[in-house]
Amino acid sequence: MSSIPALQAIKLTHNVLLKQLITKGRLIGIIIVGLLPILLGWVIGRQSDDPLEAGVGFVSYMGLSILVPIVALIFASASLGDTREDGTLVYLWLRPISRLSVSIGAWAASVTIALPLTVIPMTISAILLDAGNTVIVGTVLTSILAVLAYSSLFVLLGLIVKNPVLWGIAYIFIWEAIVASFAKPAAALAISGYSRAIITKRTNVDFDYLFDPSQGVSALMLIIITIAGIAFSSARLNRLEVP
Repeated sequence: MSSIPALQAIKLTHNVLLKQLITKGRLIGIIIVGLLPILLGWVIGRQSDDPLEAGVGFVSYMGLSILVPIVALIFASASLGDTREDGTLVYLWLRPISRLSVSIGAWAASVTIALPLTVIPMTISAILLDAGNTVIVGTVLTSILAVLAYSSLFVLLGLIVKNPVLWGIAYIFIWEAIVASFAKPAAALAISGYSRAIITKRTNVDFDYLFDPSQGVSALMLIIITIAGIAFSSARLNRLEVP
């Protein structure tokens, strides 16, 4: 049996997994969570004496350190993790599809859901913050890059551990929020450090972070993390035995 062309295989995997990822419970929960930054953005925009600094701080901590990684975790870790656990991954295995195509399709399915559920509320929040166009553009750009990177990482996580959501929450709230705040080498392994650096550099707002890479380096690292996560997921799938 000849193998399915790469683009067709990616599209097939994307469509199959997208249908499995979109559940009413997940969407309702994430949409409700997404309303919170909109409300907080409106409040901060009305009450802050320095809307630029307050706005960048809000986007950095509420958006890039909480909303974006949590949403990406919920969907990306389930894209292949759930299908592996419930046995439905075997149906993709029965088709002549490369493991790389499966990894890219799973990542693309996660991103398809996570992008609108994060970028839209964060963009609305940035507008309501009334901190200027620089913050709005920076929020959109940084949120997109962060979603791509987190989704890639958490697709891989779903393949290598059981209970990936718990491990992902530990990474977000222990490694990124605590460990990376006190150890520079740890900060270099935290996606949030790069995403926050992009918006602070674009807006020239300095929060004196322990880890403070340039905007170009940060964007490049997020792209590298995205590619690496997909590559490692593909390698993991090659070694995975699916009953």
